[in-house]
Amino acid sequence: MGTLRPRVFVSYSRRNEEFVRRLRADLFNSELDCWIDASDIQVGQRLNPAIESAIAGSNLFFAYVTDDFLRSRWCMAEIRYALHSARVTLAPYVDSQETLDAVPSDLLDEVAFGRIAEDNYLRSALEIAGRAWSSLQESQLLVSAHDHILAGPAIFDSGGYSRAELIDRAQEELILAGPNLRSWMSDDDSKQGLVDLVRRRHVRVTLILATYETLRPVSPEGAIHLRESVKDISAMMASLDGPERRLMSAHFHVGASTLSAVFVDPRSPRGLLFFSPRWAIQFLPQDRLTCVIDKTINSPDLFKSVYNGVLLMTQGDAKTLEEMLAG
Repeated sequence: MGTLRPRVFVSYSRRNEEFVRRLRADLFNSELDCWIDASDIQVGQRLNPAIESAIAGSNLFFAYVTDDFLRSRWCMAEIRYALHSARVTLAPYVDSQETLDAVPSDLLDEVAFGRIAEDNYLRSALEIAGRAWSSLQESQLLVSAHDHILAGPAIFDSGGYSRAELIDRAQEELILAGPNLRSWMSDDDSKQGLVDLVRRRHVRVTLILATYETLRPVSPEGAIHLRESVKDISAMMASLDGPERRLMSAHFHVGASTLSAVFVDPRSPRGLLFFSPRWAIQFLPQDRLTCVIDKTINSPDLFKSVYNGVLLMTQGDAKTLEEMLAG
């Protein structure tokens, strides 16, 4: 298997073709796979399906934005299509400040524009190449097949996978497992979302965290964060009454220091699992990777093996919230 190269979709006005062809040649020398539409054919009221497919299949969408680009209905359609394409990084570059001033405000609100012209051509070309290689790492299908596993270090920044969207998606049960769950507990909206999940929709919420003893030797800061999360969880549970209180549980286990896992409706055929091994994260943070395992397309045994391992952390050897508050 050859080296995986970033796929770059190049969007431009035909009036600027000479400059774009030069840039494409330089990007190709950076071992990028650049896609340029040379057909100049568009019909009807929507983009050619081949162009939509090329955009959606790209890692980086580069747009050379000029006055001609802004005047082109199809160029503007391409950049807006890319803006709403999951896992595609946008890199629009204007040719001048005057062009930037003419860019529609809604696009300026959604994406940052760079500038590429003769006076900064080499630096900008290198920057574009760097962004292309970085985009390859953000989120990708590691195996191009019907049973692929989505993986990347920035899954929770992707459309459909934010904390709020996962809370909204849960119908029966949400399990959060990690050393201290500080990214959830330090966010007021996330904490309220978990409480509302129980109170308003009667969804079971299970929280699995590490213990002070396991975190202090490897991460004193992590143990401090854990103590703060314990206080937050206690306050969340105190806000629940009667039957609601029984739907939220917290368990503290030594094994939770080795992984981060989020389960959405794990007992359902539509269950989702987000799994990040953490045993080497202290030493190799750059290699952190989050995998999404979807019951509807991935092996049920793969899902079950991780689920059973995490579920064991809620058993008799787990510490209770009361024990952690007293510790």
